[in-house]
Order: sequence, then C-alpha cells, then structure tokens
Amino acid sequence: MIRARHFMLSFGLLLGMNSLAAANSGRLVADLSKSNIAITSGFHGTDLLLFGAVDGAVGDDILVVISGPPTNIAQRRKANRAGIWINVETNIWQKAPSLYTILATSPIDKIANPETLASLAIGTNNIGLEIAAETPVAGQSKPTANEFIAALQANMASIDLWPDQTGNVTLTENALFRAEVKLPANILSGTYNVRVLQFRNGVAISEDITNLYIKKGGLSAGIYNFAHNYSALYGIFAILFAVAAGWLAAVAFRRK
Repeated sequence: MIRARHFMLSFGLLLGMNSLAAANSGRLVADLSKSNIAITSGFHGTDLLLFGAVDGAVGDDILVVISGPPTNIAQRRKANRAGIWINVETNIWQKAPSLYTILATSPIDKIANPETLASLAIGTNNIGLEIAAETPVAGQSKPTANEFIAALQANMASIDLWPDQTGNVTLTENALFRAEVKLPANILSGTYNVRVLQFRNGVAISEDITNLYIKKGGLSAGIYNFAHNYSALYGIFAILFAVAAGWLAAVAFRRK
C-alpha cells in the first residue's frame, strides 16, 4: 500500500510536468513521504522516502543535498604533556550544518566537475565553513578552515551526521526518481533543507527545494519547552528536586 501510494503521488507529479514546463517554473518537482518528524525519548532514527518527477533525457542525473540546521561545533586537539593526554587547543566551527548528506544517481565526480560543484555550494568543502579559536592567543596564527576540514569531516562521518558515502537515487525512464533518506538518532531539531538538482552534461539545469521539519515530542519536549520558556522556575524546581533526592538518599542509608 505504501509503495502504491508513493507511485501514485509520483505519477501525479509527472502528469503536472507539462504545465510546469509551459509556465517556465522548472523541470523538476520533489517531495518527501513525511515532512514532519517528532523526536521522542524512544527515537532511534528513521527512514524517509524522497520521490519526484523530472522532465529528463537519457544521461541526466539527479543529485540531492540534505543539510540540517546550523550549529557551532567544537574541535579539540590533544597533546601529551608530562605523560598525560590533555586538550591543548579548541577551535569552533561556526554555523556548520548539523547534518549533511548527499545522494545521487551516479558518483559525484561523474556528474559535474569540481568547479561546477563549488559554484553550486555542493559538498562540505564548498559551503564556506568558518573556524575560530575558542580563546585566541596573542601572536598565535588564526586557524584556517583548510587546515582542519578533513578532521571535521572524519569526526562527523563517525557519528553518521556527515556520511562520507554518497547515497543512491534511482531514476526510472528519465522521469520518476526516488531515494531513501536515513536520519540517525542523534539529529537536532529544526528545519532541514532538501535540495534536489537535475544535471545534464555536467550542468545543473533545474532545481527544487523542500523542507523537512524535526521537533522534540513527548515528555522530553515538555521539559525542553518548560526549561526555555520558564528558566527561573525550572532552575528552582531542579534545586528542590536535587535537595529532595539527597534527603531521601540520606534517609535510606540511615535506616540501613
């Protein structure tokens, strides 16, 4: 039933392609099987279906870029000091995407050359990431993105937030496309940008953008909202809860 529903939706998109082209509004339309996701205490990640229709030709490619809400990411360097490994340097990546996933019908280097990808801001090397020292030291050179980007990419790939493998997009009869989108359990809440591009002979000829909305749900959402909307009351409650827990523990040990 689910596959049939997705097929019918994609078929409906295909039927509308002629009117879209006539109106010069683009050659590609895309959508998600689910655009709103709630993160609850039992959330362990989820899979979505991205599907759509394209006014394509033989040899066309579809490339999808999914980027999460921006966040600051700390990157630390350790060094051996007197036999102990300690943090000696902390740099902050500013407004880096909390999730960055690429899916495509072919290997990226077969779809377009590096210059084209850079001009379209495709790839974490091409999105203008900036890095700054957490506590700048006088006389010490400022960190540059090129020095540390490889380490950041490896770290984010290790926790499944910036996969280093390109996901697969299936294009059928140069008209209908689909792809599975895997979201890990450690994603942040916020708005996710889903960018879909059609390439022909190494050139992007059409593009569509849709959004995915992820928010906290259940008890965790209630606590999060209470803490942010009533921070003073939340602080008082936390103190009272800690005092009560300590008192109960003391009573329990005294009885023993």
